[in-house]
Amino acid sequence: MTSPVMMAMLDACIAMCQYCMDKCMEHANHSEVCKMCAQACKACMDACMAMRESMMMAAS
Repeated sequence: MTSPVMMAMLDACIAMCQYCMDKCMEHANHSEVCKMCAQACKACMDACMAMRESMMMAAS
């Protein structure tokens, strides 16, 4: 069974990572720190998306 609370938390994490990544990418060409932040946000978002997909598959 997939926990609705966990799915909501993963959705929130994905949304926040996407927002942070988008904002950091605005400055990534001028700042190595922003570029690294965008990469970290992307990695976190990908991990949350993979976990969400895994949970959905396990629930079916």
